[in-house]
Amino acid sequence: MDMVLKVCISDGSEIIVDGFDKISFYNELPNIDVTNSGYSWQRESYNELINNLINYNFISIKRHDSKDRLEYRNHTFAFENSNFKGNEPLIVQTKSVTTIIDMYK
Repeated sequence: MDMVLKVCISDGSEIIVDGFDKISFYNELPNIDVTNSGYSWQRESYNELINNLINYNFISIKRHDSKDRLEYRNHTFAFENSNFKGNEPLIVQTKSVTTIIDMYK
């Protein structure tokens, strides 16, 4: 897992984003308005990524590889073990995100 972005939530939790994970923005669920990989947001569109926190109502993070667990508030969104595999996007309101940090700066 190549950690490229850190999404900071207002409750004090953090979500680490891999370069191949998908970050999407929505004004109305389930219609995705904008989506990019972690690498694309970090390398090419970081300012747009930050501006999207104001321009859209929801942000989602979906793991590229379910082996890299994705958990938030005691709920698992991506996991893989010998019997089961799951990978659902974590969706939160953008107003609950305080910032997104570029892990390479």
